[in-house]
Amino acid sequence: MKSDSLGVGLYSLVEAARLLKTPRRTLARWVEGYVEELRGGAKEYAPILERADETSLTFGDLVELMYVRGFRSGGVPLNEIRDVSAKYRQVWATQYPLATKRFATDGKALLVQEGDNWEHALSGQQKAFFDDIGHQLVHSGDLTSEWRPLGPDKAVVLHPDRAFGKPIEDISGAHTFLLFQAVNGGAPVEEVAWWYDISPKAVRESVEYELGLVKGDALTDTAA
Repeated sequence: MKSDSLGVGLYSLVEAARLLKTPRRTLARWVEGYVEELRGGAKEYAPILERADETSLTFGDLVELMYVRGFRSGGVPLNEIRDVSAKYRQVWATQYPLATKRFATDGKALLVQEGDNWEHALSGQQKAFFDDIGHQLVHSGDLTSEWRPLGPDKAVVLHPDRAFGKPIEDISGAHTFLLFQAVNGGAPVEEVAWWYDISPKAVRESVEYELGLVKGDALTDTAA
């Protein structure tokens, strides 16, 4: 995959929040930074991402935020994630350090993969693998080439060079939302599969993915 492919894709903050099943307000703090009012005065927190385009997010940004979400769920402090991202953005001379190398967490600190070895990014804690992220992301060399949210052998994929990074069924390239709409509107799975010349299994997996987003909408609406 071309090194500039991570900059392809087009997501609004609302769309990225939905795909990542994360409250929009939380994502905005990671993307835009925020100001916290303290007794001693206001404290400003910088964004975790360094974006070339302030109006939208790229596939690389989406993958970076996927890592941030996972690290936060693993208990890693936000300031450490911010420091690691800033450090390796300079060391590797890339806009997408988290999307460029494989990172992991042991629940307390971040680890970075160098060759076949896992080394500490900023801390001396014992290593552990972030299995969920590793299961979903496909790497071509050091680059994240695609995101398979249901797993590596499932039909749903987000690829920066296809459909502007939107969720699609891998073989046909059909948007998963269109397949979901067809089935949700009453069309039999087998008939929808025939329309797009794909397997019924691929249609069911696309529907499964979209239903997961619908459930995520309810959760993030509550959390927000």
